Amino acid sequence: METLLQPPLLLDGAAATAYRKAGMPAGAVPAFWALEHPDMAGDLVRRYTAAGCDVLYAPTFGLSPLSRPERSADELRDANRRLLLLTRRSAEKEAAGRRVLIAGDLAGVGLPIDAENRDGHGISFDRLVDSYAVQAAALKEGGADLLVCETLTGLSEARAALLACRETGLPVLLSLTVDREGEARTGARLLPAVITLQSLGAAAVGLNCSFGPIGMAEWLEDALPYAAVPLLAKPAASFPGEDGRMVSLDPTHFAEEAERLLAAGASLLGGCCGAGPEHLALLRGLLDRHPIVASPEIDTQAAAGEREAFFLSDDLEPSKPLICDSELADSLIEAEEEANVALVHIACREDIDTLIAASPMSRLPIAINTDSAGLLEETLRRYPGRLLVDTMSEEDTALLEEIAARYGAISF
Repeated sequence: METLLQPPLLLDGAAATAYRKAGMPAGAVPAFWALEHPDMAGDLVRRYTAAGCDVLYAPTFGLSPLSRPERSADELRDANRRLLLLTRRSAEKEAAGRRVLIAGDLAGVGLPIDAENRDGHGISFDRLVDSYAVQAAALKEGGADLLVCETLTGLSEARAALLACRETGLPVLLSLTVDREGEARTGARLLPAVITLQSLGAAAVGLNCSFGPIGMAEWLEDALPYAAVPLLAKPAASFPGEDGRMVSLDPTHFAEEAERLLAAGASLLGGCCGAGPEHLALLRGLLDRHPIVASPEIDTQAAAGEREAFFLSDDLEPSKPLICDSELADSLIEAEEEANVALVHIACREDIDTLIAASPMSRLPIAINTDSAGLLEETLRRYPGRLLVDTMSEEDTALLEEIAARYGAISF
């Protein structure tokens, strides 16, 4: 993985924007339009390759069972494979022996995640993992060099995508889409996402789209001192103006704004909506001239919730074990008075839902105590963040530590 992804790397730009300019009708699915118009789709890949892109995203965005429920599993598998092959063949024609990497592209689904699917509108975490796993397997079979999960709307969604994709053994890049306040739809922010996802094995973490490059640098700067993996930035070539209308950035202005992202620590750089080959050609020169900015010291000993990062002191002082009942949110708040870690006891599967619901109220890192290896695994699998694990349990300590390591948690 380390040999494959050697930053700085230039990612490609938008596909759907170019397809619309080439005649794709409103409401069409870009992936299926690309299959119906392989010459046009292939030409865009060649133009991005000529612009100097190191990583080409196959136009497989949204080709998962959850995103396209009207298509059969076989149809989706075939479409993912064919688009991978189309992208690779088109890139190789233009690369003239230069190494380019072909990424399978997976999309955020933007659906609320509810373990019991109580309201009929959400999906279970396991179902989301399964959906990503189907597409990830097809992309690997199609010959992807790496997988990219982009336009992610929350940390649970990002974790589900990563858990599914890492089973392929391919490097996995993940990027959230955030608003002007730096928050994804669920409230997730880049810093806790970096802390969480790199501990789970992500090869790079960052932002895409997100109101263009303006403002994105701030969130990258926050994450850099805690990023043990490269930071990714793939902004849109537009941003909302004061009157609410979108303001497009021409290639020169886009490159000027993107330079701030490199100065903030991004080392994988590309473009999203509205960014075409002309934008990327200027980014190529920018990337070649700009040194990689890295933090002199990286602190990876941090826990995280979806909205906050928690930096651990040398002396952890857990609270008394907190029970997962209707008062858990209040108990998490009160724990601040006596401890620097909120210790939560998990006794049954329902406790996991209670913890996830109440956890945003905590201003302390959360540690899990349980006498069941199975409950520990399910908690760590589903929790939208990075937890600590209390290994003082009736279960075998080595087993608990192994489970904690598998999900990027911190044992103590």
